[in-house]
Amino acid sequence: MAPSNARYASLSGRYEPEGIYLSAPLEGPCVVVQGWGAHPDAHAAYTYNGVRLKGHPGVDLAAAPGAAVLAVDDGRVTEISIERGGFGRCLKVEHRWGESFYAHLGDILVEAGQAVSRGQTLAQVEMPASRSAYSPHLHLALRIAPYNRFDGWGGFSDPLPYLVAADVSTDESGDEESPAAIPPMLVERPGVRRP
Repeated sequence: MAPSNARYASLSGRYEPEGIYLSAPLEGPCVVVQGWGAHPDAHAAYTYNGVRLKGHPGVDLAAAPGAAVLAVDDGRVTEISIERGGFGRCLKVEHRWGESFYAHLGDILVEAGQAVSRGQTLAQVEMPASRSAYSPHLHLALRIAPYNRFDGWGGFSDPLPYLVAADVSTDESGDEESPAAIPPMLVERPGVRRP
């Protein structure tokens, strides 16, 4: 029996990039403090898989220390790691469409290999060191399959087009973080694997 038109319409885009609809990655407001591609000159000092970055490879969302970090979609935790001098504690979740990446985490509340549900709490936002020039935030990025880790973005895509617009806003002050206040990235070295 063929699916009804209504059922087909609701499922038709689920497995295509333009049909990916994600839930908010934070409990509470999601305010962008550093957008996708921001500060290209500052980020060009760093490489990802040996290729110079074209700009900020994700979005930074303001968050209170300890704020709940939520899974944007159903999936499975594939990596939990620490990138000292860069993303800090971070994790990746594999989805039917690719993977989501969350960084600058404090306590991580899931385990590698664990299945997670959309909206499930994965971790908490870290408390930056008291001498840190940047404020607490969540770094969020997506890799939409198929992706290319050598594209100047580390294979990441801007997550904002896939989030519900009502769930995300930009910094109303128009004072996006200056290059001096952006979180540092890890200087890539031979044998160091990037998330």
